[in-house]
Amino acid sequence: MSPAAAVAWEFRQRHRWGFIALIVYLAVLATIKLVVVTRGLQINFDSPESFAFVVVMPITATFTYFLAVFTFGLDGDLAARQSMYPPRMFTRPMTTAALAGLPMLYGTAAMMILWLAMRLFALWPTGIAVPSVWPAFLLASLLAWTQALTWMPYPLAGLRIVVAVLWLGTMDTIGLLALHFSAHESLMIAILAPQVPLAYIVARFAVERARRGDVPDWSGAFARLAWTGRVSSRRRAHFPSPARAQAWLEWRQYGRSLPGWVGILLPFELILLWAGGDSTALVFTILFVVLLTPPFMASFAAAGVSKSSLNSGDSYGVTPFTATRPLTDADLVAAKLKMAIWSTIAAWLLVLIAIPLGLELSGTSAVLLNRLGRLSEVVGTPRTVVVVLLILAGCIASTWKQLVQGLYIGLTGRASLIKGSVFLIMGFFFLFGPFAEWIIDSHRLGELWSALPLIFAILVGFKMIAAAWIIVRLYQSHLVSDRTLVTVAACWSLAVFALYAVLVWLLGTPHIPHYLMMLVAILAIPLARLSAAPLALAWNRHR
Repeated sequence: MSPAAAVAWEFRQRHRWGFIALIVYLAVLATIKLVVVTRGLQINFDSPESFAFVVVMPITATFTYFLAVFTFGLDGDLAARQSMYPPRMFTRPMTTAALAGLPMLYGTAAMMILWLAMRLFALWPTGIAVPSVWPAFLLASLLAWTQALTWMPYPLAGLRIVVAVLWLGTMDTIGLLALHFSAHESLMIAILAPQVPLAYIVARFAVERARRGDVPDWSGAFARLAWTGRVSSRRRAHFPSPARAQAWLEWRQYGRSLPGWVGILLPFELILLWAGGDSTALVFTILFVVLLTPPFMASFAAAGVSKSSLNSGDSYGVTPFTATRPLTDADLVAAKLKMAIWSTIAAWLLVLIAIPLGLELSGTSAVLLNRLGRLSEVVGTPRTVVVVLLILAGCIASTWKQLVQGLYIGLTGRASLIKGSVFLIMGFFFLFGPFAEWIIDSHRLGELWSALPLIFAILVGFKMIAAAWIIVRLYQSHLVSDRTLVTVAACWSLAVFALYAVLVWLLGTPHIPHYLMMLVAILAIPLARLSAAPLALAWNRHR
């Protein structure tokens, strides 16, 4: 097998379900557009809402997915000093130039095809003025430099995130300024086209250093900090319990990746606020995308959370180091849950700091405050505050939920189940925009609203049946103590009733039945999939 075919097989085999989801999405989007145009349906493609649903959200989701795939972003620790280029690739009989150049070549081609497909299918027949060619070079340049910067070894932990945010944020700013001032195509191509070969030179140097295990260390240059680090290391040399040690190990291996990726993506997204201007729809769409970024990236980080080792030969199996630790299956799962809490908190601290800064620096804070003021006049200030807090709490809880709800699949060690779940997630994000646009423009919101109680009731039925079966299995297998089962059941019930009380107080109108809000509360609080994690780990640990 040639080097080019070997690297192509690497991407195709590991991410084929995601690529299939992307192809299916583009085919569905093209079909929708053809049906709309041929039948003369009255859908305003020039509106900011349609542009946001059909273009901004899909291209952002796809670009993020390509970043994770072609940078090998799911195979390493973003905040660590060592290169994120997977060591397994170094065992292939390939030159350093091929190891660095082939992933960049495939990534560049994917970005060009992505923009071409969006230009043909998503932007047509809209009348919104969008450049034809140079955004493809911008996407390819952003990916190429992300590859180069993530594959580079760094002398200090966390330095990779700082360098990537500064450099890629600068390139993103250039693109936005070009949009604002309507820069000529030839000028932007002349600026952006050389970026890919320049990034290749840096990437080749990075892969060469990583291949020979060259990881610089500047800790000795900071004598006082190094002494402090040694003292703190001696203080935590002995963990109070094996469970605490496992939680620390989980954080070091996987906990820093989610806040790292969120920190890299936030500048790209918030800088779009300058392009939003006074358009309320675009400003709120950008904020909506920002709020969805942590849950979206958590769905990718979840694939690594279920691994037992970053360098394990069996990517999904349990290593002997983990399998023989003096910990029960429930303790190992609990360590991952604690790590997910820390990772979620770190990621959302970045978001909650970045959003006010982005709104203030872009001058769009008045747009948000104006809409919040109008909402306060309609529903009152207390309800407005509760709505905002509920949205934030929902997004934060969704991030943690995305990290941990897939444990019952990832901990099984079955690659087909894991990759199939990724396919479903990508399919949802790809099809959400066109489906929402179709529901709104075809005036079917009333029909959807009428069917919600039946849909939710069926989902609740499936959830409770699955939860009952899982709890019986946990009780019979003694994987979890009886006290833990009772405590989890009590906490889940308390969370459901608390959320139900908030929904009744917030949305208590004759048009919304209370039983519907109870169904929503039951579905929102995780139970069945989370409870199945110890069973999945036991299945994998003893296979």
